[in-house]
Amino acid sequence: MRRRSAPAQVLLACWLVLIALLAACSDRAGAAGGPVRFGAPDDVDQWAFMRAGAGRQVVFGLLDLTNHGDRPATLARAELTGPAEQVVADGAHLAEVLVRDVEPADDYLGAGPWPYEHYGDDAVPLEGYELAPAATVELLFVLTVDEVGHWFWPRAEVRYTVDGTRFADRTSTGFLICPPEVQACERPG
Repeated sequence: MRRRSAPAQVLLACWLVLIALLAACSDRAGAAGGPVRFGAPDDVDQWAFMRAGAGRQVVFGLLDLTNHGDRPATLARAELTGPAEQVVADGAHLAEVLVRDVEPADDYLGAGPWPYEHYGDDAVPLEGYELAPAATVELLFVLTVDEVGHWFWPRAEVRYTVDGTRFADRTSTGFLICPPEVQACERPG
């Protein structure tokens, strides 16, 4: 086995540090392990579903997000995601993501037509929302159905910053839209 010279080892180490710094500064989701986390686990596949026809709007909630840190977090973006081979989303799109303050005893919305009952009354846009330490919000994903079909997103992800550092968290809770006439709403694939 050939050994690298000391200058070659230093150069290699510098390249690895540079690659790590470039990755940290990219537009990717951000570092995992930050203080803001979903209440739902990331290792249990579960989803909520809604039947809807073209032109309708639906909302998925079910997800709480808590700031476990000691500094405020600024929410930047939330999206429905998943491995590309599992996402089936050609006929529906995310219209907006809202947050609403919740207390431990509050009911969360699983899925429903939008607007749904009182859930939109105190909801505000997620982008730029400041989540205080020890505070919890429910995320509301409002989607527009463009055409009838089975549309599925197996994961949800949130991006946020704390003191200028970017973080992300995700959960394996997903959402499914089915045609209104189907009896069993099952995920595609």
